[in-house]
Amino acid sequence: AEAKRKAERKAKREAEKRRAKEEAGEDDDDDDKLTESELAQLRGYKKTADGRTTSYFTREQSEEEKRLLGDIAPQRLHPQSTSPTPPPSNASPSVRVTPPMRKATSSVWNQGGATWEEKDTTEWCTDALKTHLKSASAKSTTGSTTLLATVTKIDSFSGDASVAIAGGKKRYIFDFHVSIKYEIRDDDTDEVLASGTMRCPDITSASHDELEVELSSWDKKPSDTETATKCRTQLTKQVRKAVQGFVQDFNHHY
Repeated sequence: AEAKRKAERKAKREAEKRRAKEEAGEDDDDDDKLTESELAQLRGYKKTADGRTTSYFTREQSEEEKRLLGDIAPQRLHPQSTSPTPPPSNASPSVRVTPPMRKATSSVWNQGGATWEEKDTTEWCTDALKTHLKSASAKSTTGSTTLLATVTKIDSFSGDASVAIAGGKKRYIFDFHVSIKYEIRDDDTDEVLASGTMRCPDITSASHDELEVELSSWDKKPSDTETATKCRTQLTKQVRKAVQGFVQDFNHHY
């Protein structure tokens, strides 16, 4: 009986303590509860000085750090302007290709030229090479007869060209395959004495100095083969010179 009374008194005291704490706004579990700041940190968020909610790991710069760094906002890149380049003084006026407004350079993002960058120039090179080839002509005199050989037509044309910039250097790349028609006339009477086809199978940036020219059989066979062949040989040399003229213009234009 005595033990029962002691237990009742103890329970009563505990109840009174709980009521007193509740009235005082206290809680036995206060030490185990987290504050709002602690809860936010556990969720991975926090409030910045200006009231923004951001990642807990975001580091705010001090005013001194901001002053030292300055303006780090992205800036638009502007290409450097270049002055027009005058045409070469030794080029023939009859085959002059329109001079460039400015030389091709690497992009704004690649000013050092360290990254491979390539520009397609096929259209310009096609027009320029055809212009030079059509201008090729040659004369040959034997005794009192003078023959004139001219290119009359670009029979077939294929290939491509580009300018590449890499390692700070500019490379001119082209690979064309051309077939041309020609005629040999009497320079006095303008009579067509012979005609034929020439092929330039490899007009390339690697072998243009030693251009291969293939000659097919005569389309119109001349009565004086020896004289006509001599004139055709001179025309072949002029075709090679025309290709070299194209290469010079290509290098100048870009």
